[in-house]
Amino acid sequence: MITIETTDPAPPPLRSETFRATEDAALPRPVLRFRRLTEAGGPPEFETIRLETSATIHRPRMPPIPLRITMAHRLGKAFAHDIRIGVRRLSFRFGVDAFVDGRGVMKIGSKVQSGPTFDRGALIAMWGEALSFPNSWNRQPGLRWEPVDDATALLLIPWAGESIPVTVGFDPLTGYPIRCHAERHKGDGPLVGWAGLWTEWQSWPGGIPAPARMQAWWDDEPTPWLDMRVEHLEVDVPIEATLELGRRALAEGRL
Repeated sequence: MITIETTDPAPPPLRSETFRATEDAALPRPVLRFRRLTEAGGPPEFETIRLETSATIHRPRMPPIPLRITMAHRLGKAFAHDIRIGVRRLSFRFGVDAFVDGRGVMKIGSKVQSGPTFDRGALIAMWGEALSFPNSWNRQPGLRWEPVDDATALLLIPWAGESIPVTVGFDPLTGYPIRCHAERHKGDGPLVGWAGLWTEWQSWPGGIPAPARMQAWWDDEPTPWLDMRVEHLEVDVPIEATLELGRRALAEGRL
């Protein structure tokens, strides 16, 4: 069994001790350390999470665009981003980015994009966010971690009879994940390196640790295309209305 020296109090048991010992032994060292950090605080299990964020999108040859994004996850199963353009009360719905019912979709204005490359890309985006909440890991059958080194692990996401590899880097000092990287389709185009970064980790209400800042990069662009700051986080709240935005966008794309 993998063990880690820590001064954190022992977390309450989530499952039987025998099952837990087997599960712990299967986790790479930095992954196990991170899970134990999260269990030292808030509720051990929650199914949904909603984050309210302010964001900026950066596109080539365009000024920065201010956004408000509500991020809703049914952990390990589905997510939707309700994207609004503008600032606070002056914002209006601009689009939705989602993975629902096993399908990915992007709607910006009246343009809806979906299909196999969006299915795969949205799945990667979902896990790029959900992997920072360890109780999502056992909600996807076949999901597994493999070791790389003391600060890196490989998350393997089952998809269409194969596994999509996502490399996850952990801060050796804090133990929190700080970066993930995967090959992702850029729209309908070829696979391009894509990275998610998490910084400014803090404890949110309920003792839940999560980053206060998240960024997304494409390897072929010099700066992050999306920069988000989390303003509010809550768990085990109704999110079906936000997920339904993704389902409606998929239905529009089929018309």
